[in-house]
Amino acid sequence: WAYATAGHDDRHLFDAMSQLALLNLNNFNSQEIANTVWAYATMNHPALEFFTAVSNLTVLRLKMFNSQELANTMWAFATLTHPAPEFFDAVSGLVVSKLNTFNSQELANTIWAYATVYHYGVSPPLINGVLWEATQQVVSLESEQIVNILWSVAVLNSVDTQLVMPLFSEISKRYHLSEKKFRLSREALSQLHQASMWYSEEH
Repeated sequence: WAYATAGHDDRHLFDAMSQLALLNLNNFNSQEIANTVWAYATMNHPALEFFTAVSNLTVLRLKMFNSQELANTMWAFATLTHPAPEFFDAVSGLVVSKLNTFNSQELANTIWAYATVYHYGVSPPLINGVLWEATQQVVSLESEQIVNILWSVAVLNSVDTQLVMPLFSEISKRYHLSEKKFRLSREALSQLHQASMWYSEEH
């Protein structure tokens, strides 16, 4: 975690650390698991054997994870596009039960993770729950987080008009209130365009 935070990328060291972590994984608590996979994803360093073991262990220890740990772990798996359908299936129920504890970044990371791994089996309660919480937190959501959520829901092919429109309206309001200061990355602009097009086609 410390190496990733400092941006220190030593491939051989990360390979060796993954083997050591694998041997000691049963002794890791939920925060240590989340921090470790986050570090590998941040450095864009796949560790297939380690991530597979983490997936299996996390399914058994789900109730130990808080919202930040869940979101960071899912984000890491999605960032490295590590296939773990059983993991994402198992996590979804816990996420739904904890959504009211998720902050704006955790909401965006969670639904983005499902969309990025194209996990189409995600339950409607999870998608609608994320949208509902996002509308409740819309003022505190960054514009790119709103766009990530809109894009992710569109990718997952599950759109609830009443829950989606407040997010589109918030983006529009921010743009018109301060057009010169309104900023989105190229990726976010592309995502917003895609989400708008997909939504228009569906309705």
